[in-house]
Amino acid sequence: MDYINEYGEVIKIPVSDEVWLDDAFFEREMSKLPLDAPRAGLAYRVSTKGQVDHDDIPMQKIECRKFCVQHGWRVVAEKSEKGVSGSKVSAQKRDAIQYFKSIAENGEIDILLLYIFDRLGRIESETPFVLEWFVKHGVQVWSTREGEQRIENHTDKLLNYIRFWQAAGESEKIAERVSTRIRQLNSSGYYSGGTVPYGYRAVYKGRTNKKGLPVKDLEIEPAEATIVQELFGKTAYEGQSSYMLAELLNRRGLRTHSGAKFTSNHILRIIRHEGYTGYIITHSVRSQHIPELQIVDIELFKEANKMVSLRCNANAEARKVAQKAENNTLLAGIVYCAHCGARMSGFMHMDRYKLKNGKVVEALKPKYNCFQRAQHLRKCDGQALYLADRVDAVVLNVARELFGSIQRSPRDRMMEEKIRQEYKEKQKQKHTLEKKLQDCEHALERYENEVLKCLEGRSSFSEEMLARLIAKAENELKIARQEYAAAVLAVDNEKEIARKIKECYNHFCGWAEEFEMASLARKRVILSQLFERVEVGRGYEVTVHVNMSYQQFVNMGEPNEKMKITQISATDEEVA
Repeated sequence: MDYINEYGEVIKIPVSDEVWLDDAFFEREMSKLPLDAPRAGLAYRVSTKGQVDHDDIPMQKIECRKFCVQHGWRVVAEKSEKGVSGSKVSAQKRDAIQYFKSIAENGEIDILLLYIFDRLGRIESETPFVLEWFVKHGVQVWSTREGEQRIENHTDKLLNYIRFWQAAGESEKIAERVSTRIRQLNSSGYYSGGTVPYGYRAVYKGRTNKKGLPVKDLEIEPAEATIVQELFGKTAYEGQSSYMLAELLNRRGLRTHSGAKFTSNHILRIIRHEGYTGYIITHSVRSQHIPELQIVDIELFKEANKMVSLRCNANAEARKVAQKAENNTLLAGIVYCAHCGARMSGFMHMDRYKLKNGKVVEALKPKYNCFQRAQHLRKCDGQALYLADRVDAVVLNVARELFGSIQRSPRDRMMEEKIRQEYKEKQKQKHTLEKKLQDCEHALERYENEVLKCLEGRSSFSEEMLARLIAKAENELKIARQEYAAAVLAVDNEKEIARKIKECYNHFCGWAEEFEMASLARKRVILSQLFERVEVGRGYEVTVHVNMSYQQFVNMGEPNEKMKITQISATDEEVA
């Protein structure tokens, strides 16, 4: 028979010892003892589930039972703790310790026997006093390896404390070795156990540990990987919330690896887990890139997490992101009342018309609502309701004009010209600040040269005035140096600036190509990123504020100035 000890080693139990695991055999041995034999309680503990063999802790049980028979002790209680850390779990939270304390107080045991004393615990600030408590209550505490621990004088107390202090140190060393090994495995790209992320499965691929035992590695689970890709896509491109995505998976009958229904937290953990880009990540450890474990590309990962960040409560006031909508409106989340500045919401509204023949006709139409005006929460002279189709049509027209502009412009020339303009501006700022720095240095040098003249009485400055001028010049020089250093850094970072410009440009071009064929949810996301806000006023006067990041690629407006495009809907019909 084999079992695994606390160090992960496989130990073989001799056949002659296996008989001690037979409860019937042990009861016969106990029946041979006199009725007045000392009563013993046996406590077993292992720290990890890997040390537990079925429902028993074999080696400790064999040694303790043999020890009791050899000493003529009658076993009246046995308790096992499986997978309980002696260095992390307090005695107050351990059922076995509390059980033995209870029967000790009732005088039901005379001896508490352990395999070794650290089975009682490894907390140096607590375990020595637990042992001392049993001794004070008339219970002898023994171990099969170390004998009896007496508490008769100060030396015994010191030795008792040192024993558990040493055990606590061993626990810390073991924990550090395990943590170091796990970090080494993870950084080398190996799975080291734990929860398997959704989209992967743990399988045996032939790898073994240092003891020759097979260990598992991760691989992509194709069906789940498709779901993960869908979650990232719907988050990044359609702005779907984690709650809606969880409901979507649950309606399909899908479950997590633990068999539970999906929740918004499950979805958020998936979206935020960078391991899907092809890495094994645990705590602060990150492996090299592993292509065979990559489910989503890094750009999609960034876009999805950007959308999640924009949706979080902390950014609720400042966010410009498409909101989920159960109607056909395009602008929920970025549309505002031009009169009071309140954010407007989209909803379905039932209009009723009475025909000449007296028949009442009902029509369900999407509209934008100024909630502040409707509820009289803010002074507003605008309309309470606006037909969404008319507002959306104006904004779509503006978007198509912008996309047409980018498609008609030569790509290479535009990019080159834009980057050249940015670089020239940075260089100009650098030269201006360099001249300012030189002027400050010369001014300070001139004032310092006046010090000797002042001491000799040949200066036109008084000592107080010269001190103030020097202090002022030193402060101006300090500021000039900081500004110049920032300008130099900006020039040095021109490659990063060019990369960001190219990234925005590629986004813009990609939107221009996909916009007409995109789904409604995708159009919402594109418009929420292209436009900072859309303001709607009485008479359907619509003002569109273009995002500065994309305005720079359009041949309209002046650089570094916000672009506002105002149009009025073709018909003057209003909705009161």
